[in-house]
Order: sequence, then structure tokens, then C-alpha cells
Amino acid sequence: MSAHDIYLDVTRLVSRAWTKRRSTGIDRVCEAYCRHLRSRARAVVQHRGIVRVLDQRCSVRLFEMLLEPGEHFRLEALRFASLTLPLAPSRIDGKGALYINTSHTDFDLPAHHRWVEECNLRAVYFLHDLIPLTHPRLTSAHAVKRHLGRVRGAIWHGAGVIVNTRATEAELRRFATKRGLELPPVVVAPLASGQVCDASSIPLENAVSSHDVTPDRNAPYFVCLGTIERRKNYRMLLRVWGELSEIYGQTCPKLVIIGQEGRKAEEIFAAYNANPDLANHVTFRTDASDAEAGRLIKGARALLMPSHAEGYGLPVIEALQMGVPVIANDIPSFREIGQGIALLLDITDEAEWRRAIGRFAFENGERDRQLEMMGRFSPPTWASHFAILDPWLDRLKTVPQAQDERMKIECQTV
Repeated sequence: MSAHDIYLDVTRLVSRAWTKRRSTGIDRVCEAYCRHLRSRARAVVQHRGIVRVLDQRCSVRLFEMLLEPGEHFRLEALRFASLTLPLAPSRIDGKGALYINTSHTDFDLPAHHRWVEECNLRAVYFLHDLIPLTHPRLTSAHAVKRHLGRVRGAIWHGAGVIVNTRATEAELRRFATKRGLELPPVVVAPLASGQVCDASSIPLENAVSSHDVTPDRNAPYFVCLGTIERRKNYRMLLRVWGELSEIYGQTCPKLVIIGQEGRKAEEIFAAYNANPDLANHVTFRTDASDAEAGRLIKGARALLMPSHAEGYGLPVIEALQMGVPVIANDIPSFREIGQGIALLLDITDEAEWRRAIGRFAFENGERDRQLEMMGRFSPPTWASHFAILDPWLDRLKTVPQAQDERMKIECQTV
């Protein structure tokens, strides 16, 4: 790719840095793309339907601010915006260059696709999952409607689509086939682990504060990592831990749930509070840093991932990369990224989850077998991700811009 022939949407990174929220999996992807493309991309920022395209000099400065947000980011961002955005154009002639949106930002909106067309850009969209469409009960009607718009928008208007697993690609192809839609080129590029792994070498005792549920590093405990929301299926684990506490009493293994509060997190906390005994064995860490999360995972008997659905599952990659066993739901994405090492169980069989957790806590046989398999784990890296992506983008740029008949297909309902 030649210099400065990519337009990278960094809207989500701006929002994340402004709100100072913890990074999610999608945020980490946005950061990786910003880091990889910073030397040859121009920044695009959207806000309430207003789009601004920064020149190269201002883009470099914005990328620096987003990748290393300082203590005074808000002040710097306001100063930068006041000096830069009034002069930045909303419409450009991109001469057929690629516009990359890795964050699900606004490509469900007709106005977005009009902007891409008017700017003579070719849009590439990253679809991280189709969960709101395949599992609508796990989210809101509004989220289902918006994600339906994103998937349709990517198919109808995209010059190409990036996905993270073959499982996500299969879901996308099923969606398109069911509706008689023709997909644009699709590339599967697995994601690498992030900062959580970087902390794995730091001693665990430095990560556990005096109020933590695991003050004794020798006590067996398990870790969950992910937003506290219905999709992660933490209520099932709370039921399992209620049974474990009855079986083992004071020797019951501990559970540490690490994650920010998500949609309807109150349902999970209500289930937790309904069983007072759980407070002796289960704790939530809603403010843990990446370093704390990494150290807690490193000391755990296993990472637990009972999610109803995942487009990818970075915590599985991170745990296996740190040599920590994994017990997870038996779903396509975990079969793929677990590389035959993770123990996959049906989440409807709670008794089997209870037995497996007991074995991993107090017996070594099954856990040791998984540890012995760790040597064959081949973790994806960002280098391998972009080794797949870059040649694909180069090929995409050589495809002639044709009239896209997909835009004329009548909308269909789910």
C-alpha cells in the first residue's frame, strides 16, 4: 500500500479516551489498527452526523494522543479540536481510497453510506460478531435493529468485510444466503491478545488487595474476564457456586469475576445478593486494571468462559497464552480459538460444570492433561493478523469500482 491511501475511522478511540473507560475487545482492535496504520492513514472522526477528515499532520498528532492518552487528555483534545476540526473538511475526493471502520461506528446509517459515496471512498468494515441477530434475547430490540443495519450496510455498501474467526464468517454467509444477498470479499484474520498477557510475569501477591476474595494465593480460585452482562452467563456460574458452597463449605474454591458493568448488570448482582453465602466465595472486580487482571488469571486454576455466544473470545487466547487452563462453553468460536486444548462443556449441563470445577480445584489429573497440551498452542499475533490483512487490502484496491447492485436489493426483516 502506498503512503496515505487509507482513511481510518477513530471515532470509538476518541470516545473511549474521553470517557476514560476500560478497553473492551473492540477497543483493542481499534488500537491495533491505529498503531499499524498510523504512518499511512488519515483520521476520520464522526460526531452526531458530522464527519471530519483530518490532514496527514493532524492525523499523526491525533493518533499519538489516542495511543498514549495522557492525564490531561480532555484538555488536550479540546484544544486540538478547536484548532483542527473547524478547518478539517467533511467531504473529500478520496479517489477510490480505502476507508476502514473497525468499531461498528454508524455504518448502519444511510447518511454514513452517502458520505462514503460522496467522498469517493471504498469502505471496509470489521464485523466482530452477529450476536444481536443470532441471539436477540441477550440484548435489546434497539441493539438488534442497529446491528441488523450494520450487517446489511457492510454487505450492500462494503468493498470488503473483515471478520475474526471462521465461525463469524459462517454466520455472515448464512445471513447473506438466507436473504439472497451477495457478499463482498471477506477475510478472516484472528486477533491477538492484549495488555492482559503483558502482566502475567508479575507476582500474583502484588495483584491481590486485602479486601480481595483471594488473600491466600494458595487457595484454589477461578477467574472470569468480560463485561458483566447477560450474554456472559454469569448467573449460571452463580448457581453452580451456590451448589459448590454447599458441597465444600469453607474449602469451596473461589470465583473472581473481572469486568465492567454492562447492560442489565443489575440482574446478575441481584442473583448474587439473593444468596448471602456467595459473598464468602465470589467477588466482582469492576475496576481491575489490565495488570491486575493478568496477574489474577495467571494464578487461577482455570479461566471460565460460559458465554452464551462470542464472536471471538480474547480471554481464552490470553489465558492459554499464559499457560492457564480454560473451561468454556462448547460454541464454534471457542472450538476454533481453543485449538483443542480448552475443555468445552454444554452450558445447559450445570452439574457437569460443577464437577469439572471441583476436579480442576482439587485434583490435578485433568488439569495437568490440559497443561501438557499448552506447548502446542499457537497464539495469534498482530503481526500474523496484519500479514493476512495487508495483502488482502492491496488486492481489494485493484478491484474495479463497479455499480453495486446489492444496494438495490429490498430490505428484508430478520
